[in-house]
Amino acid sequence: MQVTEYKSADAFLDANRDLLLKNEPANSILLGYANQQSQGVDSAMSTKFFSIDDDGRSVLPAMFTPNVVPLLSDGPEESARLLARFFYPKNPQPTGVSGPTGIALAFADEWEYLTHCDLEIQMNSRIYSCASVNELKLADGSHRQATIEEFELIKTWRLAFRDEVDGIVLTDDDHIRAQIENGQVYLWTTDQPVSVAILGRGTDNGGTVGAVYTPPELRNHGYATALTASVTQIIFDSGKKYAVLYTDLDNPTSNSIYQQIGYTPVSDAAVWKFKPAI
Repeated sequence: MQVTEYKSADAFLDANRDLLLKNEPANSILLGYANQQSQGVDSAMSTKFFSIDDDGRSVLPAMFTPNVVPLLSDGPEESARLLARFFYPKNPQPTGVSGPTGIALAFADEWEYLTHCDLEIQMNSRIYSCASVNELKLADGSHRQATIEEFELIKTWRLAFRDEVDGIVLTDDDHIRAQIENGQVYLWTTDQPVSVAILGRGTDNGGTVGAVYTPPELRNHGYATALTASVTQIIFDSGKKYAVLYTDLDNPTSNSIYQQIGYTPVSDAAVWKFKPAI
């Protein structure tokens, strides 16, 4: 096996698209970032794409964005270990890894062996896919796209979401502003905004719903459920065949809510942190 580093997202997609499309919902982030870079989206331009190849055939596609941990697809565990060894002499080095549970653990275990770091699980997540939205009685209010005048509110909620989930969440001003201007940020509103969600990366046949957040004082009214269902339907209305989202397995409430909407589990994933040994 050997590592291939691609010079462009187009080259990566040419070599890996068929493999990734075998489980498109589980690979939605990889496909989405590659599609965005291919289209020239600024926030995706710094991402580097890789694959582990065996006899000239890709067996594990992956990507690495500076200041974000590498993201691996599913594949042989030895291929994840080989990728860890490939990254070890590089700069910048990964500060963690994300991917299907077993693959992420194989990379993390190899990284611990190479660097003598301490491993810490950051998040156990579950990937869900939805093919149609169930009929639901939605909360009072309606959805709409956020406006740039609401930037400060969106940023405040994004930072709160990041702190609450302790996950990989992009929070820089340019990224948030671009999402608002591109019409990706949706709000559920009553007499005021009460919940937010992001219509995220698109793949060939799907779209993603992410960063769903309701401030604690506004919870338990069904706002997040209503907004998630509405944004999911927007994905279908655009001609896509499915919607996908990630949940924190430690949050049984959100996992239950999404299944009520019509989401079903696809696979489990994990994010590991690499901490310098004391």
